[in-house]
Amino acid sequence: MKIGLTVIIVQMLIQISNQNCTRQSKNLNSLLKRNHQNVLSYQSGALISSKNVNYFQYKNDGVCLRDGIYKTRPVGAPYTSCGLGKQISITLLQKYLLNTLKIWFWDYDFLYNESTRHFDVVVYAKLDQGKNKIYENNFAISIMTIEFDDQFVEEFQVVNVGGNTYNGNLHIIKVEAYYKFS
Repeated sequence: MKIGLTVIIVQMLIQISNQNCTRQSKNLNSLLKRNHQNVLSYQSGALISSKNVNYFQYKNDGVCLRDGIYKTRPVGAPYTSCGLGKQISITLLQKYLLNTLKIWFWDYDFLYNESTRHFDVVVYAKLDQGKNKIYENNFAISIMTIEFDDQFVEEFQVVNVGGNTYNGNLHIIKVEAYYKFS
């Protein structure tokens, strides 16, 4: 009788401690995945680490990390830009587990009765000293969603390989990165 009662108590203690470990693990995962929230924003602490080689149209209005409403002007929306062979690098506050990057390229050519602008870019996800190519295309347009394997990321680099249809610049209006549940 005592042995049976002891076995039951031990099993209950194991179950309780296992539940606590599972709960803590889920909390840690939700923190690292940011609960499907955008980690490339001012509020998340992201920074454009290549700011010295980038151009911000209309000063702070042109930063691609804004969360607020975009001010559309007669000449289009403000953007972050870099020249041919340069890059726009965005460093995160910490390492996050991510699998989706969304980039909104400048797409206001209809204002000038021009055809759709195409961008030639390569996108990297960096962790420590390692760099993983997650996207390469010379026909990127408008809003592009890149889905990649789950990985920890501390920086994204969007490299301007061949400019765009009309000039050698890369123009980005907005970027977002998050963990998308499948």
